[in-house]
Amino acid sequence: MLPSSFQGSPSHMQQNYQDAMAMVRKFGKPDLFLTFTCNPSWSEILNSMERIQRPEDRPDIIVRVFNMKLKEHLEDICKHGIFGTVLAYIYVIEFQKRGLRHAHILLTLDSESKIRTKDDIDKFVSAELPYPCTDLRLFQIVTKCMVHGPCGTININSPCMRDGQCCKSFPKQFKDDTEENVNGYPIYRRRATEPVQVGKY
Repeated sequence: MLPSSFQGSPSHMQQNYQDAMAMVRKFGKPDLFLTFTCNPSWSEILNSMERIQRPEDRPDIIVRVFNMKLKEHLEDICKHGIFGTVLAYIYVIEFQKRGLRHAHILLTLDSESKIRTKDDIDKFVSAELPYPCTDLRLFQIVTKCMVHGPCGTININSPCMRDGQCCKSFPKQFKDDTEENVNGYPIYRRRATEPVQVGKY
């Protein structure tokens, strides 16, 4: 029988589960669920490629860069408090196709930092395009990596299409204000001034 010190063994997974449940019992249910995804276009990865290599050819570099970026991301969250004071956090790393990693992170915030109102949601979540005149770099990142589609009648062969409709319910309705707790989920503000809608899953 493999011990819990052997990563990925049944006893290791069981121990991680028990640790996570103990954290929930002590600090309460998590407030935020974040996904941090490896980007094969990160300059640290591309600058390490040789000749005609592609990022999927160098899983060793991808893993190292991802771990460094994840560590920086967790420092921003936990030490610098970009979401407020974090009481507890836990994450799991999974692999996508082509060996790309992503981390699912659960955060438990203190009572002063909890997201309770639609104004709190709007402070941290945006489903609109950034303005290119004020933040061109963020605009380029969002339009390259986070815009859904095209799908629907424009592209019926899109992977999201099921029975002639988008399974992600795009295009979303424009909304001037965020609606909180609709079937357990908020409906984010998407104002009609935006020509393209950003995908939030």
